[in-house]
Parts: sequence; structure tokens; C-alpha cells
Amino acid sequence: MKKYFILLFFYFLSSIFYAQHIPFTIQKSEVLKDETVKSSIVITEKYNEKDLLIVRSYNNNGLGLNEGFIIEKYDSNLKRIKEFDFNSKHPTSEKYNIVIGAFTIQNNIVIVETFFDLNRKAYICEANIISNDFKISKKELFSFSKEDIKDFGTFSLQDKFYSKANFIWTNDNSGDIGPELQTGLTDRIDNFTNSDITLVVNKTKSAFAIAVNFKGEKTAAIKLFVFDTKLNKNFETVFSKETKDKKYFFKNIQISDDGKNLFVVAKSYPNELKNKKTGGKYVFELSKINATSQKTKEINPNDHFIGSLKIFLQNDTLICLGFYSDSGDFKYTGIGYFSLNSESLDFNNTKYNPFSKQFLMDKYGDKKPKALNNIAFRNVFVNPNRTLILNAEEAYISISQSAGVNGMSGGGQTYYNFNDIISLELNPEGELIWARNINKDQSTAIDENAFFISYTSTILNDKTYFFINAKDKIKKLKDDRIEFGQTNKNKSNLNLIRLDSNGNFDYQEILDDEENTVPFMVAKGIVIENSLYFLGRKGKDKQLLKITL
Repeated sequence: MKKYFILLFFYFLSSIFYAQHIPFTIQKSEVLKDETVKSSIVITEKYNEKDLLIVRSYNNNGLGLNEGFIIEKYDSNLKRIKEFDFNSKHPTSEKYNIVIGAFTIQNNIVIVETFFDLNRKAYICEANIISNDFKISKKELFSFSKEDIKDFGTFSLQDKFYSKANFIWTNDNSGDIGPELQTGLTDRIDNFTNSDITLVVNKTKSAFAIAVNFKGEKTAAIKLFVFDTKLNKNFETVFSKETKDKKYFFKNIQISDDGKNLFVVAKSYPNELKNKKTGGKYVFELSKINATSQKTKEINPNDHFIGSLKIFLQNDTLICLGFYSDSGDFKYTGIGYFSLNSESLDFNNTKYNPFSKQFLMDKYGDKKPKALNNIAFRNVFVNPNRTLILNAEEAYISISQSAGVNGMSGGGQTYYNFNDIISLELNPEGELIWARNINKDQSTAIDENAFFISYTSTILNDKTYFFINAKDKIKKLKDDRIEFGQTNKNKSNLNLIRLDSNGNFDYQEILDDEENTVPFMVAKGIVIENSLYFLGRKGKDKQLLKITL
């Protein structure tokens, strides 16, 4: 306890030195030895008024040979009081097993897996239910054979299994349909035709949905299952579109707060738009699906280009957000806003907001502005006054080519890049209030190390907070700008950036790497009320960090 107060005093002095006044406190657990070298927090919740539940996924050997979940309970002093290892081993008759979702419901931890059963010759989706005293039960949610789905297309888990085999599962619950890399970077090209399976939980935890996307030649089809808090199936249905004369890609699925309605976004390329002279040669389709009906609304970008749309539910309103351009896909110059009535799917409002002068000055200084590429959505927050805070990041994968013998290419190194942070606020009518760009230039050649760059963000009292790792010296740019630069995983200083209600920002270092036994995975923070929790690890050493704003 004495050490804790000494740390607080040091941080107080540090904040004076940096001439910043961002109030916070820091608390650390003991450093624990952990055989799960690769792990990531996937659930953090209070399971009573004082104590904390943390679930970590791990993968030690790759190819599903030794992966599972560590379930831990900590007291209010971050002392671990209970621990349980749930290993997701399967018999050889159950092939290509993958986890598609993990959440808590009715005081139970639910881990949902899917696999192909050789004995039954069917795909099985199964829930592992772990009680408060760590007793395990299983419940089959649904199954289907290849014969059952022949009218919709084909389905396979093989590609998804091998693509995730050497990664730590992260439980993003985004509802995205299609290929996703462990780093959170998604394939931005609309050529994904493989099958997929996705799970999403609604905000109220009253229901969850599983979407099975089939690979079809003449039909795009998705089978949807909705379950209640007791894991009973509310309904299942199939949503399909003929694709004989067009390309059609399912993009995202969300479930309403009452658990009765599903909302699915798809991108469609009709033949009649092939000769369109301006704007994207596609439309988005927003579909509302429930147990008894299906209806679809077309969202046309007209003269603009929009790479993708994300759905956000706000009371009786559906909000679709997407970065847009006037010159081509994935060369973004602003944010598009579409508001629809969640019952009728009638439009309330549509806005196209170009990035502000302040934003362009942040990013480019006195240089000529360029279009932004590779923007990845991270968070959308709703303020009490109904304004929206949208946070995103320039994130992409690059490959550097190396010279080989006689000038021939010798192959290349893959880099995972996490660059500038984008933050903006929209009023309830979808109009831009402010937009800021925080310059950041960070990359890693080791995919797992992406957890130690990127960022975690939250909002509190009309202020937006970002937690990032950076090196000691913040780079000074022209025109009174700064840039958070490259950092070594094991030499990372934890920084806190704060944006106020007008978009003005300040920052300060809150943890120096010399004070830390382990570096903290700043991209995988979990928010509970006004506190954030980060897992730190280095080899077999593990530590939990709590920062309270």
C-alpha cells in the first residue's frame, strides 16, 4: 500500500513537470508467472460490487494444439483470488474447431465454438457454459450437414481455422462478416467469397446472434440464429439474394437491444451501375430481419465513394457511418452519416461532412492535403447530449521487398502498420462539430506485437481519452505539431491523450518503461465505468494494470 501511494506521488510530480493536468490514478497487481506466454484479455467485468472477473484467451503451440481460456478472479486490490484453466481441446473426430464468441450472461461465462463432426458429418455450433464455481456444461446451439445447406451454397471452416491457428483469439464482437486479421485489420477489397461464421452480442446482453455466410455461385445467402439469455433459440431464418447479374457481399450484422431484430449491411454491385460516370458503381443494402418479416432499404452513395458502412443502434434510430471520397474507393476525404428509423427504415437524415481545416492542418501542416487511405473504425461513443464520438486509425499491412540473387526478388517482410489516430464529433443531425488527427507512426513485423501499439480509447464527462505506447521523445513536426513515433515493445512509455468537448487536446506520459516490469498491451484495454484495465506481459511474467480517470 505504501508503494502505491509513492507511485501516486511520483505521477503527481510527473504531471507538474509535463505541465499537464489530466487526473488519474494507477494500480498494479503483483507480477505473476504464467505458462500461457501468448494471451489476451477478452472479458473483464465486475462479478460483485468489489471483485473483478477476467477471462484471457491463450494459444501456446499453434494449430489449436494448446489453446483455451484462463479465468481469473481478482479482489479490489488486484490480488488474484481464483484461477481456472478452460482448455478447448477436441477429439480427433471434431475437426477445425474455432471459437466464435465469448461473453457473460446470467452469471455464467459462455464460450461458443464451432467444428465439423466427422462422425455425424455435420457442422456443430456448441456453447461451453462455465458457472461461477467453474463447473462446465455444454449445449448444442445448432447443427447442419452439407445436404442441409445445398440450396444456399457451401460452407467450410478449414480456411478460417488455419488463418487463426497461430494467433490469439481476441473476441472483438464487431459483427463484421468476412476475412479478419488478428491485428484488427480487415480486407478492404470487395472480393471475399468464402464462407464465414460470426457471433454478435447486443448491448443489453439480452440476446446474441450467429450468422453463417454461405459461399454460393448464383445466390448470396446468410443463415441467422438468435438466442436468449438461457441460450434458447428465439428464431432462425435465411436471408438470400439472387446474384446472377451482380456481385453481392454481406458486410456487417447487429442485433437490437430487445433482441427481436437483426440488421444486416451488404454491398451490391448491380449490372445497371457498371456504366455510371461518377461515384461508386454499387449501393449498400440495409436489411431488417426478424422472426416474421424481412425488409430492405437501399443506401446509394450517388456521386460519392464509400468503402464500407458500419451500423450503430441508438434507441429507435439506426445510424450508418462510413468514410467517403469524391475521387475513388478507399481515398477518404470525409465522413458520411445516414440516420434511419429502426422500425420503418425510412431516412431521417443524410450528411456528407468533409474533414475540417483543423484536421487537415493537424495531419499535413502547410503541405497540400491528400486523401486518407486504410482507415479502420475503432469505436463509436454516444455522449449524454446525443452527439457521437467516432475514433478510427490509419491501419494497414505492407510488405517490403528484399533483393535476391542476380537482382531477383528475395521475398519480403510483412509489416503491421498502425499510424494516425482520427477522432471526430457529430451532432445529433450528423453534422461535423470538430475533427482532429493525432500523428502516430508505428509498425511491427511481429503480428502479436500489434497489441502493444495501436490504442484503446474511452469517453468520460464530454472528454475523449486515448492510451498509447510511445518512445521517450515525442517528435516535433512543423507548424507546432507533434508525432508519437515508433516504439520497441519492451521499451514502451504509456501515454494518455485527452480531447475536450471542443476538440482541443493535451497529453502526458503516465508510465515510463523503466518503472515497468512488463510492457502493457495498450490496444486491448477493457473499460469498466471510469477505469481501464490492461494486461502486461513479458515472457512468462504477467501483470494487470488499472488506470482510473
